[in-house]
Amino acid sequence: MRTLVWNADDVVDVYASIFGNDRPYDYMEMPRDQRGFMYADKVTKNGKVVGVSTSRGYSYYFREMLSLCALDVACCEPGCEVVVVWGNPDSPKKEIRAKVAPAPYKTDNRKLDVNNLPPPRRVMRLSPAP
Repeated sequence: MRTLVWNADDVVDVYASIFGNDRPYDYMEMPRDQRGFMYADKVTKNGKVVGVSTSRGYSYYFREMLSLCALDVACCEPGCEVVVVWGNPDSPKKEIRAKVAPAPYKTDNRKLDVNNLPPPRRVMRLSPAP
């Protein structure tokens, strides 16, 4: 299981399509995917299916569109580039570039063992000049 960081320019293309004359791409709900837990988007690399993406959402904290992804082991190194195929079977498809990142994406320091932290630095205070 990995996180996918969706390419911002490709995501903007999906939103821009609703203003054109051609049939638009399927709308992307913000901030979270409202299609339901069971919906998944195909993930490819070099045209071959390598995984499925789910739980897409926009993170205001990171300012990125993120999703979870069950991914082929050969493509799961952080930084690896894949493509999310956005669109329902009967709709136009948009290939959205994405980069693989660890899951969870945000480091959780709540479980940090404070006993392993380095000791605090001592600051030498100089007394004020007379």
